Amino acid sequence: MTQLPIRKLTLYKQGIGYFERRGQVNGTSLSLIVPRENLNDTLKSLSIIDRHGKPVLSVDYETPADTVLDELSIKLTDRSSMVDLLQSLRGSHITLRLESKQTATGRLIGVETSLEPSTHTATVLLQDGNDPSNIRLYSIAKVLGLSLHDERAATDVSFFLDVSQTEQTRSALMIRLSEGEHDLEIGYLAPSPTWRVSYQLVSEGQNQARLLGWGLFDNRLDEDLENVILTLKSGRPISFKYNLYESYVPSRPQVSDDPMALEAISDNPLVVESVTNISHELRTPLSAILGISELLQEEFYGPLNVKQKKSLRTASESGQHLLKLINDLLDMVRLREKGQAHTDYSTAFLSRSGPLGDLKVSNAYFKPMLIGNAEPEFLTYEVETPVSVRRKQSAMVPIIDHSIAYQEICVYNGDKMPNHPLRVWCLRNSTGKALEQGPVTFIKEGQYLGEGLMRFTGVGDELHLPYALEFGIVVSETSERGLQNPFQVEFDSKKRRAVVKRYEVTEYIYTLTSHVKRETTVYIERRDPNQGEYYQMQEPDLAMAGHTRWSVTVPANGDTSFTVQIRTVHKREEDITRWKTDFVKEIRADGLLDDEIYAKFENHWIEQQQESATSNQVKVLEAEYKQLLSRQQQLRENIGALSNPSEREAEIRNRILDDLETSENRRRELETEIATLTEQVKQLQRTQQTLRDEIYGLE
Repeated sequence: MTQLPIRKLTLYKQGIGYFERRGQVNGTSLSLIVPRENLNDTLKSLSIIDRHGKPVLSVDYETPADTVLDELSIKLTDRSSMVDLLQSLRGSHITLRLESKQTATGRLIGVETSLEPSTHTATVLLQDGNDPSNIRLYSIAKVLGLSLHDERAATDVSFFLDVSQTEQTRSALMIRLSEGEHDLEIGYLAPSPTWRVSYQLVSEGQNQARLLGWGLFDNRLDEDLENVILTLKSGRPISFKYNLYESYVPSRPQVSDDPMALEAISDNPLVVESVTNISHELRTPLSAILGISELLQEEFYGPLNVKQKKSLRTASESGQHLLKLINDLLDMVRLREKGQAHTDYSTAFLSRSGPLGDLKVSNAYFKPMLIGNAEPEFLTYEVETPVSVRRKQSAMVPIIDHSIAYQEICVYNGDKMPNHPLRVWCLRNSTGKALEQGPVTFIKEGQYLGEGLMRFTGVGDELHLPYALEFGIVVSETSERGLQNPFQVEFDSKKRRAVVKRYEVTEYIYTLTSHVKRETTVYIERRDPNQGEYYQMQEPDLAMAGHTRWSVTVPANGDTSFTVQIRTVHKREEDITRWKTDFVKEIRADGLLDDEIYAKFENHWIEQQQESATSNQVKVLEAEYKQLLSRQQQLRENIGALSNPSEREAEIRNRILDDLETSENRRRELETEIATLTEQVKQLQRTQQTLRDEIYGLE
């Protein structure tokens, strides 16, 4: 029976379509033919309405052929159907028709195939119908045909052929109806190639252009579309795959009279030990992760910004969730130990899926986008006239025809296109419809100008469409960096460091050289910096979508330059003991140090100078002390050399002893002075440390 024609078709961007059929039916059944791969979508979305108010009795469809054939006793392959048939009929009463019009009747025992691949012969074993003790063998090559005497065997063969006859690429749904006339509307969902869009912008002069939009779609059906009302939608309805066509029998738990069965399942020592080991291997690194996350959140290793704190909080929460799942896994293994033998853990786990259930969609499916006026009616393109497309063909249909104002400008963005500005049409979407993404062709005064890409644009949103290069203007870029004075000084008591923030200003110099005979305005466009800000710049002409533009007038056949300054903040931890006096005086003059702190720095410098002078004295005395020890050693060696007790040697010995006594007295004086000065140095260092603590706020 011919199925109802398609009257309405709605196509969506993610590759699905909603088909609506309508027509008059006189009878008790109606077929609906759909591709086999579409059957699941059809079954889940099928809607049948009788406008006469009569009920729809049922919808029949064939069970998957593979499933049915697997359940039959008849098993036939494509290459050896005769052998397969005879093997499937084992035990049946048959009559073989042989050569020379001979026949053989009996009960089929089976088919013996040759083990030699080169022979490819088979022998039929038949039990004689008159003498059951007689087994006869017939070469299958001499069998011309056979007759089945068992009704069940004949029925199975016929059913196998009926199922095999079903076209595997399509499925038929039989809609059962009551008696009489019916006015039916049938709607269902089916996969469909996504529709596309193409635009043309045709200038009409006076900064007015005609925006034409065409929707492209494919008819992949096995039937022609005749006068179909077509609707194209940019919306993103949620659509998922669910297997309704193939039947299955879920596994059930097996109940045993063995009292140890539950113990074997839940308290199996090997299972418990394995899961315990796995949980230990998971918990060990997880504990370290959670511990470090906690320390970071407490800013133990240093301060964090808002984004870092948020990321750490997310990581910690995910770790706690994973730890809970590990604990649940252990509980499921130790059911009897905890007295939870009747807990429905499957329900417990499913309940954690939240109010939205188990729906999980790839990030690429719903890309985040922000468009103006995104109500459903703005995302729907209704084709004004019915559409006719033959099967397996494609078509273009008009969806937009609107006059729109535009402005033509030149924009230079080195990230998009270096060396030359881009010619750009600026316009606002006044069509009343959201514009789907697609290519756009520019035409002016009958001439092709170039091509661009229309981004997804909401109603009222502004569009900037580049389509060609302005070769008459060349742009070169250079950059220079310079470090300015500090603008903020803070003292970190924990780290005992000074945190100094400085501005770094980077200049980006654009040199524009024109080779055209007219003055041209070029907009310099930059992506806004992730860190930093524009510094001492003129008011921008446009700030949109994370980009900023400034206008620059380029003289005819001349050149000009434009500078963009970006100021960024650099923060560095510094040791105040390494600060020069001039630097401290400079930051005080800039108002970054109050008088009290500056006074402490002055006292610190005085103490440093005194420490340096005292340390130098200690070094001088230590050098003298070292020389004195060396001289004493030499004097003692000289005394040892005077071995003869002559009068002359005695005189020399006395003089050496006098010198040794004098040097020993000086050595004692030096030791006292060095010890005193060393203690003074330590006291000066302690005083400096106290001053530094006061500067850091540790009084």
